Amino acid sequence: MTSTIISTKDVAALLRKELRSRFPGVKFSVRCATGTASAWINVSYDDGPTHQQVQAITGRFEGRSFNGQTDSYDDNGSTLVAGSADELPTEVRYSCDGIIITRNYTATGHLAAQRVIREDSNMRHLVLCDEHGALNDRHRDLTDGQAAEFNAGGRAWPYPNLSAWETVRFVLERVDLTPTPARQ
Repeated sequence: MTSTIISTKDVAALLRKELRSRFPGVKFSVRCATGTASAWINVSYDDGPTHQQVQAITGRFEGRSFNGQTDSYDDNGSTLVAGSADELPTEVRYSCDGIIITRNYTATGHLAAQRVIREDSNMRHLVLCDEHGALNDRHRDLTDGQAAEFNAGGRAWPYPNLSAWETVRFVLERVDLTPTPARQ
């Protein structure tokens, strides 16, 4: 069995290809960090799949994981990659130390959050955005200190204040906004 070490740059290329095939219609930005963080990759995208869905894919490409308790990295080991039927699998080690995922929301995401609030929350009167999806004063407190009572999708907001920006992220954390051929 042969062993191969895949550089962070090549990991980024593999990751980009995998994300495109798993979530067609979503544009991902996959960039290698620079300087002392050069073994890290940044992935960002608008709307699309949930953070957990993307994490399930990116986690397979991390060669090491940062351990906050020891302030060091833990080795994630190697992966066996199968080739053709008549070949032995190749042992692959990814040289990527970590992948940071950033999910941004566009006007489409803001409108989706507004729909969820109107359909499945105890504060249906909250208005996050206008009819075009522009957020109403992103950081102004929408709840006047009453957010401890806010719940949507069976989850409660555990803090006393809630802004439009926080509401979108809280509500859409588990909502897949990946475009499908029927939605496009």
